[in-house]
Amino acid sequence: MSNTQHLSFIFRFYYNTRYQSTMPPSVDSFVTNIQQYGEKVPKKLNTKIEEIARKAVEEMSKEAGNFFHEELNDDIHTEEQVKAIIELFPESLSQRKKNNFLPIQSATMSGCRSGARSSVSFVPLMASEGYRLGVGGEGNRGGLLSVVTNSADGHNAILYLAGSFFDGEKGPASEEFDRKRVRVLEKLRGMNLLKKVDIEEYALVNISLGPECQHRFEFFTSWDPDALGARDSQWRVPIHDVFKYNSGKENFEMALQAGMAYFPERFGFLFHKVGGTTACKKAFDKIGVDTAMNIIRRCIPPSDNHLILHHALEFAPNLVDDIGQYYPDAAFLRDTSGHTLTQFKFYINLRRGRRKFKKNSGFFIEATDDEVN
Repeated sequence: MSNTQHLSFIFRFYYNTRYQSTMPPSVDSFVTNIQQYGEKVPKKLNTKIEEIARKAVEEMSKEAGNFFHEELNDDIHTEEQVKAIIELFPESLSQRKKNNFLPIQSATMSGCRSGARSSVSFVPLMASEGYRLGVGGEGNRGGLLSVVTNSADGHNAILYLAGSFFDGEKGPASEEFDRKRVRVLEKLRGMNLLKKVDIEEYALVNISLGPECQHRFEFFTSWDPDALGARDSQWRVPIHDVFKYNSGKENFEMALQAGMAYFPERFGFLFHKVGGTTACKKAFDKIGVDTAMNIIRRCIPPSDNHLILHHALEFAPNLVDDIGQYYPDAAFLRDTSGHTLTQFKFYINLRRGRRKFKKNSGFFIEATDDEVN
């Protein structure tokens, strides 16, 4: 694009956004004449013209920023148009709204109501261009990591992309809201503007744990399965976190299902303890044994012959009776050592030192062949 075309675009953009009408064609010829005769104008007048032009460009840059905040629309505008605006008005990406949001933050939080305008698809472009231009300062990845003003929890754009902020019932609109953000996250990952370490740093698996964030939760857990509870973390294990804010049974099922997908040998962290209480016991207390066990049976089908009773006996012996009612056949399964549940219980007691011959000789004398074989 030539300088003349640039100036013409600037004037047209300003005129159209300011007055919502089409600029007269004569402006094109006026801009051409400025390019052709500007240097021949007396210096004093030329200085005044340049000052007027500078103020006009500042005003137009503000209009461009307002456009990003208030009018940019996934369904209407293109990346080519957005990039052109940024090239013409680089300061527009740092133009803060009255609430002190950056354009990238406004885009991240757009479309939170059914039918509302959304510009979230432009977040990757804003982030990459913002990174190039230093938006948000060094280390803020083009504004992605800049703290949102007035956010009580110090949220940034990445957290708003990951979390449940759709204001409405679960349905096609919330599904599209979720999928749209997954596409944005995938692009940011491809640009290396979203990093695997962010999942731990910002508890993104915990933040996205909920039915309205299903696709984002799957995105984060597939990228970093260990975030489900397989490593030491500053955050609560997700399956324990589901009841922190009185979340429902759907969250519990999501966490357990994901845990079983990646860590079946640990029963999806069902028996992981926090403060001495397993996630299973917490579920029993919060949503009831019957509801919790129906969810557990869906995630850990009895037909798959999981050694759930062996595992419960070792890590949550107080829950064996409740769980056993829903997995009656599991009592007859053998572990890798060939032990049935009865035999496993016998050796667990020995291993824990709960039975010693001197004090509990009857325990050993009365042990059946089946228990010790």
